[in-house]
Amino acid sequence: MIELITIFQANQNWYLNKVFVNSNHVVTISEALDYNRLLKEGKIDLALDSSISFSKVKMNPVTGFDEFIVVGSPKVIMEKMNKNTKQLLKG
Repeated sequence: MIELITIFQANQNWYLNKVFVNSNHVVTISEALDYNRLLKEGKIDLALDSSISFSKVKMNPVTGFDEFIVVGSPKVIMEKMNKNTKQLLKG
């Protein structure tokens, strides 16, 4: 399981939320270009640094969730996922 910070809008207000995701259920990770543009234009009114980027994380339909918009670039999200995978080294 990895911890991700999601962003969403409800009634003109923006919110951040923590979610825990099983990395085995992640299908794709891509840049969320619309959200990156909104942040650079100042339309996301959460005191976030303008250098932050967002990613779209698409989940396996079996999970009951379609996709999340999360804080972090696809590269950062992939690094988080790979950090939590344990491998047995044969010597």
